[in-house]
Amino acid sequence: MRDPQELADSIIHLYLSLVRYQRSRSQAAKKQTGQSGRRMAILRCLLQSSPRSVGEIGRYLYVSDATVSRILDDMETRGYVSRRRCSKDSRRVLVEPTEAGRDLVAIAPKGVVSTMRETLPELDVGELERMEWSLKRLTELVQVDVLVVEE
Repeated sequence: MRDPQELADSIIHLYLSLVRYQRSRSQAAKKQTGQSGRRMAILRCLLQSSPRSVGEIGRYLYVSDATVSRILDDMETRGYVSRRRCSKDSRRVLVEPTEAGRDLVAIAPKGVVSTMRETLPELDVGELERMEWSLKRLTELVQVDVLVVEE
């Protein structure tokens, strides 16, 4: 049987490795494209399915609509996305990537979350349930409120 402290240290090491790797991928994307990982995630979201509303993008990224709108303002100014009112409901704003936005994604390295979105659904349901349980338990231990939208 393994020592509890040894197991705890291994869990912390693996967690920090993921965090550091995500940070390095985000920095690599910014270096190559001049755009943050979150901006690249918005473009990848739009390439997966568009047009999308600001709310749909926010839910995909787990951030508030206000955060998405702020980022989209700058991305539209730079020519990476376009926005238009929905013809069926003029209150809804729909967002699409421009050709420049598509070109940007083509040269950017994939981030950790993008890779997870692609690879996790390929795993066995039992393995996914064990991973979900472990991550939920970890969030409980460190008292993270997963219902709070992170900016």
